[in-house]
Amino acid sequence: MQRRKKTSSEIPSGDGSGPATSPTRKVTSTRKVKRCTMVGLALLGIGAIFLAVTIYYSVDWTVRKFSPPVETSSKWTHQHNAAKERERKAKPLPQPWKIKPKVLSKEFPANTKCQEKPRLTRDVLDKSLALGTKFLLEHQKSFGNFDYEYDWTTGVKTDDDMEVRQAGALWGLSLIFHDMMDTFDSDDPDSLRVLHIVAVHLLRAFEFFVMQNSEILEFNGVTMRYITYPDSEKHGIGTMGLVSLAIVEFLRATGDNVPEYVQMKLISPHKREELESMLRQLLAFLVSSHSATPIRSLEDRFRTWNKLISGANWKSWQTQEDQYKETGDGGGYFLQNYDNEGLSSGISSSYYDGECLLAIVKAAKYLEYNFLFPMAVGTAKSLHHRHVTMALKEDEDSAETKGFYQWSSMAFFELATVEFEESEEYYDPTRFGSWLVDLALWMVDVHGTLGRPKNTGYAYEGIVPAWSYAATSGSNTGTAQHLHCTIEEGMARLISWQVGMGLVENSVDDWDGQKGLGGVQNSLKEPGLRIDTTQHQMHATILARRLVYPEPNTWPWSTELFVRQ
Repeated sequence: MQRRKKTSSEIPSGDGSGPATSPTRKVTSTRKVKRCTMVGLALLGIGAIFLAVTIYYSVDWTVRKFSPPVETSSKWTHQHNAAKERERKAKPLPQPWKIKPKVLSKEFPANTKCQEKPRLTRDVLDKSLALGTKFLLEHQKSFGNFDYEYDWTTGVKTDDDMEVRQAGALWGLSLIFHDMMDTFDSDDPDSLRVLHIVAVHLLRAFEFFVMQNSEILEFNGVTMRYITYPDSEKHGIGTMGLVSLAIVEFLRATGDNVPEYVQMKLISPHKREELESMLRQLLAFLVSSHSATPIRSLEDRFRTWNKLISGANWKSWQTQEDQYKETGDGGGYFLQNYDNEGLSSGISSSYYDGECLLAIVKAAKYLEYNFLFPMAVGTAKSLHHRHVTMALKEDEDSAETKGFYQWSSMAFFELATVEFEESEEYYDPTRFGSWLVDLALWMVDVHGTLGRPKNTGYAYEGIVPAWSYAATSGSNTGTAQHLHCTIEEGMARLISWQVGMGLVENSVDDWDGQKGLGGVQNSLKEPGLRIDTTQHQMHATILARRLVYPEPNTWPWSTELFVRQ
């Protein structure tokens, strides 16, 4: 068979330059490769987009809002389990500062006390506290909140209400519980009985405020909670501060060395853990309501909280403090209101600013939130400038300063009585002690608390700590004496306005000995017993017992006038 001879065009050249294959076929093959590559890349791109979308939607990038289930005291376990799951996902709280409370001496020089005949005694204060506790408990509603105002001469309860004052009553009851726990004797039947009653009422109040009337926001594993008092579309941020304060006092009271009976029968561990979780959620919302971090969206709240936690360990004290310290007129306060959706608005309120400041200071000082201490210090400086320095320049008897007075004084007392284990170059506690005493002198000498016709129990929430600081620091014995005489005269007068303390009830001929017992009038002639008036005076009484008349260190468990079963 004769073979066909290849033409020159079909024979490859020796240098490889000749066509080994058809040029047309080679181009076609290259195009196919490119086309396949492009198709492959397109498929890869589509796959990447699909994967990204899958990942995106597998992470919760939007704020979810929902209401917690309504619980009763027998169903705390459900809330506890849900809280444990949320806390498992939460970032641990940093502890960058080693701080501890400074214990003030209970021995006071004689020249720091009033030289006139004493008008107060520990027995009088004990009886007043027991009666005030009785009133708060008996005027708690079955839901958990309180009768706002009660006319003890007619038995009529007002229909008025105010959520911030209701939250203040919760805080007052928690303060009383804390005071009881400090002297609780598990071998004393009266102690067991009375403490059990108070604990039941306190937990009922927590259920009302924190479980049944709150909303939850969640974003990317972080949970916030805010109080939504019934029948209100706008809420005061002071409510958040006061409810947080109530939980702080409860957790302080049930920390170390809790008697087994109390732990197992009254305050079971899962209830305490649940309230710990709720406090973290409330504080996250409260801190992110500061004007230093404008809230344009709900997501901004979570960014603020996460940045505060993540930056606490590496940012300097001054850097953290300066974020919240505004000595101009534009910021450094807490946004006054929030709505049912959790959006904040409004300008500064001296009352609410003080309440929120005190909550953050106490949480930072006594619990696991010491990373908030620079924020608390910066905010304290800013608020003092706004509500004291600037306000008194405009009016020497400023109503703005009055609203800020007791809350800031309590916060300044806490800030003045703290110790750092490391260097204190960045922190000067004496500044706050000076502000505390100066404000007390303003309240006594300028505002004239002793000459006021209405109840000024709130004033002694600041004057009593100011006297304690002045007396123990030894800086000015004349000032200490002046404040002590004011406490003696002023609190003795206010206690006489309390039903059952021997004065106001004598003006009613047919008093049955029980109506209004323990409630405090707003003046000598006003029979209306408002819940916040009693709460403030009872706290002032607790402070006077602890700081001015500390002995004997007992609680009036066995008084016959206390709560009846």
